[in-house]
Amino acid sequence: MQILEAWYRYVTKKSGARQPNLVIVLQDLESFEANMLRDFITICSEYRLRIPVVFIMGIATSTEILHQSLTKSTIGLLRIEKFWLEQSDVWFNRVLESVFIDSVHTLKFGARPYKFLLDHFYLYDFSMGRATASLKYALMHHFYGNPLSIFLPLMGKPDEHVRQTLKKWHESDVLSEHHTTNLRMLSSFRAHVDALADQNPQLALQLLDDDAFLLTEALPDFLRGLTRYQHEFQYGIELIRALQSQFSSNVGMRKSKRMLLLAALESRDGLTNSEIILWPTSLVRKLDPEGLDQLLQRIRPVAKRFGFEAPLQWDERLQTLLGADEAYQRKVANKLAGMVLPDEERRRTETAKKVQMQSMDHLKQAGTDKTKIAIEIADWISETLKSCLRSYTAVPMYELVYYTSAKLHEKSFSAQPRAAVQTGLGQSYHYLNCTCCTGKSKNQILPSEHDTCILYKLYLECGRMINLFDWFMAFGYVLGREKRSKSASEKEVQARFIRSVAELQFLGFIKPTQRKTDHVQRLTWSNM
Repeated sequence: MQILEAWYRYVTKKSGARQPNLVIVLQDLESFEANMLRDFITICSEYRLRIPVVFIMGIATSTEILHQSLTKSTIGLLRIEKFWLEQSDVWFNRVLESVFIDSVHTLKFGARPYKFLLDHFYLYDFSMGRATASLKYALMHHFYGNPLSIFLPLMGKPDEHVRQTLKKWHESDVLSEHHTTNLRMLSSFRAHVDALADQNPQLALQLLDDDAFLLTEALPDFLRGLTRYQHEFQYGIELIRALQSQFSSNVGMRKSKRMLLLAALESRDGLTNSEIILWPTSLVRKLDPEGLDQLLQRIRPVAKRFGFEAPLQWDERLQTLLGADEAYQRKVANKLAGMVLPDEERRRTETAKKVQMQSMDHLKQAGTDKTKIAIEIADWISETLKSCLRSYTAVPMYELVYYTSAKLHEKSFSAQPRAAVQTGLGQSYHYLNCTCCTGKSKNQILPSEHDTCILYKLYLECGRMINLFDWFMAFGYVLGREKRSKSASEKEVQARFIRSVAELQFLGFIKPTQRKTDHVQRLTWSNM
């Protein structure tokens, strides 16, 4: 404690701070010895006037453990204040929403990297450190290996600022021919030009031939389209959340934002034809006027927050319905009962779909006001969601924002023990860093190598069934070439062979077989 006090005085004197608190974190209180913890707290209490100590104790079970571990006199030395930390999955969802949904100008993940991020978190360690490292690695890889990453910081900026910046970069040769070539090699750009070839061939030719037009005129429009898509996608996600809150009793319809994003990324068409949209809209058609009014009250703040036109055209008709005679509405509704089959009873044939559409048109023309309004609102929600939640691959130049390279990402964050073991056994000099084991060929067997490495290289030359005696004789022949004053005895060679065989069996390369007692079965065939 005297050393700690001297260090504390030195640090505070050097920094000029006025006696800041010295925070001591006890991450897992249950793992500490009770007597040692009591003595430590008592000693720190003696120094409290010279060193203001603050303990942060992590308790995984209950606060009762504190009273069980410490005596009353020790607890009397503490001023205890409780606080709770949120679980890691809550923080993980918050990070995903803020980075991939709520923010417009950040790097987004494609389907495969995003699924890898989710699986690695929920199926392995629930580690926020690993998730943060994965995001940092994606940023590093995107900006280091992609010359087109220079355009990502322009996302979300005003149009005039983007045009002036691109024009300045083009005139000062910051943007070279390599940038235009890489832009034209993007798959989304080629698909966009192919679509323009029939509608506006002159514009398509200008995009392919004129570098200045592509960089200073067309690229700002592409970036604005990407920003608009992100904004609309965020609006569509919030609309779905509003629908889920309206039909909260339907447990199967509840999906978190991270799962909605995963479904949108994995589908080729986005969520346009997904049950995530079709199911809620079918439920909207069955709502009564009071439910429709509640739904519109949920949707209006969302539309207003994102700058979209709020659905106000049904307010007057809904208020009329809410005050109308309920008996009359029930009488008219009974006449139309049975014209529309429930969702689970619908046939999926083309004829059934045609009859269903005809019945829907008839309901719109001759149905009650309640049915007409419900169908109109459901159609508006369906069209809005299909427009907002389309696939990101349909947006030109989406590669500028979306990180889709997953192979290097998976290789860096997924353990590959088999590859490491095979490299260590087949090329041991990579790990030992010695010159005696370095041969002209990696398949060359040297007697100076480890016994298990020698046996593994002999193992690679064997078939499905390995004769132990032949294997032992080959192993002894390799050891016989070792340069040493006294050659190894047969018992020593046999002991070293048995140990190496046991290690290969433990590593999963061989297993004993009942077919031949003097043989073992080979289990691996690929040599990485």
